[in-house]
Amino acid sequence: MMNILNSVFSRVYSRVPSQNGRFRQRKFARRCLVSPLTVVIALGGIFSVFAFFFLRSGNEAPPPPPPPPRPISTGPRTPIEQLFDRQSTTLEEAVARYVLRNGRRPPRNYDQWYTFAKRHECLIDEYAQIQRDFEPFYQLAQKDRKFFAKMVNRGTKIAVTDNMGLKTFKVEKKVPSTTDGFTSNYDGGWMFLLQNISASLPDMNLVFNHRDEPRVAFDARIPNTLDEGLTVDDVAPFFNQPRPTSKFYTDEKHCLLPSGPNGFLTYANDANSFLLYSASADFTTDLYPVLSQTKIYPCFADILFPSEFHYPRAYNSPKYAYPDNVPWDEKKPVLYWRGQSTGGWIYGDNYHSFPRFRLIDVARTPAAAGLMDVAISVLYEHYCGLEGCDAERIKAEYNITGADAPREDVYRYKYVFDVDGNSFSGRYLGLLKSGSLVFKSTIFAEYFDDWLQPFVHYIPVLPDLSDLVERIEWARAHDAEARRIQQAGQEFVERVLTDAQNDCYFFLVLLEWARLQSGGR
Repeated sequence: MMNILNSVFSRVYSRVPSQNGRFRQRKFARRCLVSPLTVVIALGGIFSVFAFFFLRSGNEAPPPPPPPPRPISTGPRTPIEQLFDRQSTTLEEAVARYVLRNGRRPPRNYDQWYTFAKRHECLIDEYAQIQRDFEPFYQLAQKDRKFFAKMVNRGTKIAVTDNMGLKTFKVEKKVPSTTDGFTSNYDGGWMFLLQNISASLPDMNLVFNHRDEPRVAFDARIPNTLDEGLTVDDVAPFFNQPRPTSKFYTDEKHCLLPSGPNGFLTYANDANSFLLYSASADFTTDLYPVLSQTKIYPCFADILFPSEFHYPRAYNSPKYAYPDNVPWDEKKPVLYWRGQSTGGWIYGDNYHSFPRFRLIDVARTPAAAGLMDVAISVLYEHYCGLEGCDAERIKAEYNITGADAPREDVYRYKYVFDVDGNSFSGRYLGLLKSGSLVFKSTIFAEYFDDWLQPFVHYIPVLPDLSDLVERIEWARAHDAEARRIQQAGQEFVERVLTDAQNDCYFFLVLLEWARLQSGGR
């Protein structure tokens, strides 16, 4: 010890400058007491030496101290910042919240999902939609643990044999592949998604619905249907094609949708073409596990996942945001929409009830004068093949010329409309990025509906469009508030609904799917 002290002190005090700038030697014994600071420095060096030899001896160093708590901002936090602030910050916290909300442990490989989500800055705790979609299957698993796997196998056989708008994949030993010989518009995108996360996936078989419409017409919210869910009695699963579909949904009361959230109960079935005369029905009434881009809640039990239309990187993603966008103050305070006549099979005059034709009718009323610039650009004549459909008469009635409008026209208007066609609108997220305020009317649910909130990120409109004019007038009278809603919607889509967030959502869906297929609860 003394040798070390002498060595250290001699290095510190062996050479001192003289008045003439040259150095002279002096002995430590001739100096006065060593300053306390010098002693501290010397002892620190000694401890460093001992620490070095201690670590070289094979013993592990003590764990590093925990990271400091997140600093508390003194300024106001934006809603998006508040959303991310409230997410779990550790795996233990995320697991605890999962258990509290769902009454069961997270699925296998949840820790790998958590690492993936943190690395990609995804939401951690905001997945109530996934749990709603899987809850009926978890309840059935308490009676029959193999039910989910049996129904997946049934669905796979139907897809492999008859297609019927279904596509099957499997993940085996971390490698995804397709298991049928049919193709769809989304095959490449879905394979890319699976390859992105397959290293963390258990073995599983998957059934995708590659049509735009939902396919599993089973309402688990009807009382006393638990045992019915275990019953497989649909003799033509995914082949059911009632025409008109209103006979099944409305007359037989399989899907009655409220026209609004408040007041006396009336139904919106007569205001939507899917419920009246769907362009593509082909559903099943048995509870099959099927991954779909959309559904109608609670009438359908499809399991939602992000569509190709929701991925900015995807070819099908609508592109409405460009650097040369028109500033808000230079946009016209008018509602804009252009699109085809998609919606359903036209039979007689039933098209007057279809949302896109109804939109034109609303624009022609005196109350809407000067408020709307809307038009059907193309009559989709494929759906005009039934008795009583006169294509030329419809074109003349609605001034359908067949001329497409440039997409850039959207930017010249403060308000843009998003409305159902055959199914959900693939334009929605693109329109939210456009710099214009989105007015949206839909009966279809998508995976992000818990996150994109009415009156916060967009303006909701009733299915029959009866409140559309009133909503436009409000926006014109409250320009600053309308602008705030537009900015909130655009910011949310750009900052939250990213490709990475979509991957995180899909990843967690697959882990829940894999647990049920393996018989887990």
